[in-house]
This record gives sequence, structure tokens and C-alpha cells, in this order.
Amino acid sequence: MLNLEELEAHFQSDLSASSNALSEFKEAVEYYHSDQLPEDVRAIIAERNQVPLHENMFKMIVNKILGYKAQAMQEVRVSGRQEQDRNLANLLNDLLKTFSQQSAYNKEILKRDFNLILGIGIIELWTQKTEEDIHITLKSIAPNAFVIDKYSCDKNALDSRRFHKTINLSEEEAKELVGKKASAAFNVLYDGEFEKRVNLIESWIKEDGIWNRYFWLPKYGIYRFEKQPFKNNTHPFIIAKYLIDHKGAFYGLFRDIKPLQDYINFAENRMVNMLGSFKVFYESGAVLDKEDFVSSASLDNSFTEINDGGLEKLKFVDAKGDIAVISQKVNEKRQVVKMLTGVTDEVIGVGGTRQSGSAIAQRRDAGLMSLQDFIKTSDDMDKLIFGKVIDFMQHYFTRAQVFRIVDKEVGERYFSINTNPKNTIRVGFFDLDFKTTLKEIGREERFTHWSEILKVIQTTQPQLVQGLLPLVLKDIDSPIVADVESLFAKMEEAQQQAQEQESAQNAQYQQIAQELQMQKAQAEITERTAKASKYAAQAKMAEAVVANGTQASAMPKMDLR
Repeated sequence: MLNLEELEAHFQSDLSASSNALSEFKEAVEYYHSDQLPEDVRAIIAERNQVPLHENMFKMIVNKILGYKAQAMQEVRVSGRQEQDRNLANLLNDLLKTFSQQSAYNKEILKRDFNLILGIGIIELWTQKTEEDIHITLKSIAPNAFVIDKYSCDKNALDSRRFHKTINLSEEEAKELVGKKASAAFNVLYDGEFEKRVNLIESWIKEDGIWNRYFWLPKYGIYRFEKQPFKNNTHPFIIAKYLIDHKGAFYGLFRDIKPLQDYINFAENRMVNMLGSFKVFYESGAVLDKEDFVSSASLDNSFTEINDGGLEKLKFVDAKGDIAVISQKVNEKRQVVKMLTGVTDEVIGVGGTRQSGSAIAQRRDAGLMSLQDFIKTSDDMDKLIFGKVIDFMQHYFTRAQVFRIVDKEVGERYFSINTNPKNTIRVGFFDLDFKTTLKEIGREERFTHWSEILKVIQTTQPQLVQGLLPLVLKDIDSPIVADVESLFAKMEEAQQQAQEQESAQNAQYQQIAQELQMQKAQAEITERTAKASKYAAQAKMAEAVVANGTQASAMPKMDLR
């Protein structure tokens, strides 16, 4: 266990190493919220009685990238390495769905994505007990309230041995957190109205291979110490740094855009000033009173008296030429910003040139490729989140629980765990299979392209159209793919049932036909047998007649005369 001096030394050392990165993050947040002009520039604009202008391209680009990320289709699946583990894999998939379907999940992930694109994203997982059940919750931590080990070099801070989180909470919440006995040493602050607030530092330190938790404050003491708070000996944080520079500091998209954004803002304010200004050069003998001439000539409507012939000694110079040059440079900087971020006019949706659907799709795809660094970093962090969630489930979901899940096919359903050996969580031989498909706009163009292909196939090989339609809908990222596949499955099932029914009827017809054929053959045999008997009888009669005739001819003839 560390003492107060050691904790403070670690905290100050880590904070000093992260100060530049945290300052850059804070400035990025200010720029996003349109606080872009420095105080000296604001003072100059105020002296000119000019309205300050800024063009927030940074916010536009961040919102566009976050919009693409929000439309990303994410599917988290756990697959077993052995065939007999399939039931357990399905159970884990259902548990992960209940975690991702909780009300705070999308909100906290959106905060995480915003912080990540500005430099660093931090998620805190926690186990929460409600009555007899245990649930896993997540929360996005503000980067300016979080400090990482100064010696950590990993993009996900997997090599870090220390984490510090500053907390500001009410006095009642602080007493519940550290205990009433330790709260006697609180440094209570007032919010200026009526509520008492307390600042605390929560530090997670890895000591002798064990993660321990401290609540403390410099100069006031250690309020609470917890040895290995989690059963699986871990900390609750998942960290992802967007980019890391040569000095080991994290940074985001803001660093590359800031110089260009400043140039655009300064140029815009400069051009506005130049539009209403002009320069006058005059000879001393051209005017009657210099001060009166300067003050009067600067007004919009003025009548200024000058000496005879003085107009030939005056020269007015405007800045229209300079404005055109500056405006051209500003447009160049706008294009450079879009090129650096990959957010082209086609991606933004303001492309004005007439192009074919395939050409627009190609340019959009080229722009989306530049977003892959952010998408991949976010996806890798999601893998770590769900991996730690499964680890928590293995150690904390040990009692019988019932969960509610919303399934796309069957709607709302309930399932249980730890009620029998088949639904008991035993994680050991499982791999995480995480897939992310980035949605793209331009479905109409892709659908038009596929329509032309289907027309050709319809005339050449029409039997392939039914099988190609689900693939077409997947390629254009249509939301009705599952419905179409379900419809095809029902149609195939109906066709199979019809074929089975037709086969049964045909078999019945064939059986009846065979029976009729046998009856016909039997009748023919009977008929032939009867005819044969008849013919035999007739033959016997004929033989008898012949025999009788022969007998009659052999008898002596009588004379009847």
C-alpha cells in the first residue's frame, strides 16, 4: 500500500507528462464549440467596431465523421472452437446483446466516439447489483478528468500500471463512497449557492501484480483503500488513443486542421475589414485642414472642402485586388482541410458537378478510406470492451438470473442463466468475431447500377435473378435485406410444400393408375379365361356332334319305301 506522498508523486508525474496532450484536447473542444478566436484578435476586431466571424469547418468535419460512425453496422459474435460449445456461444451472444441494448449504451458510445476523434476515448465498466441480479454498466469518462501512466506507450494503454480519475461530487455522495468516518477530513467546497461539493482523486495502482484502488486528495489524506476490488484482478477502464506522436503524446484530428482553421478565420475577418476600408494619399497643399479631412473622409456621407486643384493631388487606393487574392487562398485552405480529412464535397453531400453515379460512388469511397484509422481504432476499442464484459460475466454471473432481450425475428423474449449445466457460463475456448460494415450514402446510384445488370441477366439467365436480389440489397446497404431474405425463405418453404404436396398427389395418382391397370389386366385375364372355357366347351360340343354323326352313318340303313 502506498502512502500519501507516494500517491501525490505518481499523480503529479503522470499529470505533467500528459499536460500538453490534455491542453490540446481542451483546445479542440473549444474550437468545436466555436470558441476559436484568441483574445488579442477579439480585441482588435472590437476596436474596429466589427462583428467577429469564424467558419467552423472543424465541427462540420467531426459531425460528418461521427455521423458515418453512428451509421456503422456493428455485429458482435462469440463463436466456440468446438462443436459442442454452440449452445454456450449462443448464450453469450444473447448476454452481449442485453449489454449493448441497455438504455445508456448508445449515449455513452457516442460520447466516447466524440472524445476519441479529438484524441482519446475512455470507457469505464462497472458491475451493479440490483436486488438479486447483477448487471454490467458502462460510462464514458471525460479525458480532461483522467490521467494515464506516463510510461505507457500502448495505443490502448494495456501496458499502464497507474490510472488516476478526478471526481467532483456532492458531500452526501462522497460520504457514501468513502464512508462517514473518513469524510471528516473532506475539503468541502461551496458551489456559490447552497450545495456542498467535494473533490476526490480515484487512483488505480498495480502493486505486486494486483490492481488496488485509492480514494485520496493531496494534503488531506487517503480516504479509502480497496485491495483488488474486482474478482478477476483488473481495472474497469478501456482506453483508446486516436494517434500518438513522436513524443508519446496522444492527439486527434484537431492537430492537422487547426493551422488551416486559424488561417481561414483570420482571413475572413481581415477581408470583412478590408471591404469597408480604403487608403488615401494626399499632398499637404491639397487639403485645408488635415484632421478635419481625415475624420470627414472616413464617413459614409461627408462633404469635405479641399483647395483648388487638390483633386489632382489625391490618390484613393482600395483593397479589392487583395481581397480576391485572400479569398482564393481561403478556398485553397478549405480544399486542403477536406483533403486531409477525406471529407470531400461528395461525402458532405454538396457536390455541384454533374457526374455519373459510379464516379460519385468512387469519390465517396476514396473519401471513406481516409476514415478507416478512426473506424479501426474505435472497433479495436469495442473488442476490448466486449472482451472485458465477457470476463466480468464469467466471474460475476454465477447465480440464476433472467434477462430480457429484444430479438429482430421474434421480438421481446426472456432467457435464463445458471439454471442448468447447458446455460452455465464457462468461458475458456471462445474467440470474439467482431465485424463492422461502414454505411455509405448513394444507395440510389448503386441501385441504378445494379438495375442495369439485372436487366441483362433477366434476358440471358432469368433463373439467377432471385438469388442475386439479396446480394444487391446487401451491396447497396438496404435496411430491408433481412425482410427480403425472410420473404425468400417463406417462398422457398411454400414452394417446397407445394412440390411435396404435388409429389404426394402424383404418387397417389400413380398408385390409382397402377391399381386400375391391374384391375384392367385382371379383367382381361378373366375375360380371356371365360372365352377359353367357352371355346373349349364349343369344341367339346362340336366333337360330340361329329361323334354322333359318325355313329349315325355307321348304323344300317332302313328302307322305308
